[in-house]
Amino acid sequence: MIKRIIWVTAGFGAGLSSSLWMKRVVKRRAADYTNSVATNFLANRVKATKSTLLDVAQEGKRIATKYEDRIPTRSNQQSRKSLLILND
Repeated sequence: MIKRIIWVTAGFGAGLSSSLWMKRVVKRRAADYTNSVATNFLANRVKATKSTLLDVAQEGKRIATKYEDRIPTRSNQQSRKSLLILND
């Protein structure tokens, strides 16, 4: 009976300590992976958004200069009766 109590106690202790150790290892690995992935994801999203906004601004400037003669100015309020088409 004593041997059985010792083996059950030893098994319980080994199981509890290994599960606590594994919990710590998994949390540490998950934190390392999550931080690096989240940082890379955010950095890539910011770069993509910045390049998209720059491309949109450049395209808008290009179209505005292309059709600049069709837009009435303040000194000359009359338009030239031309249709402003923004599609290329």
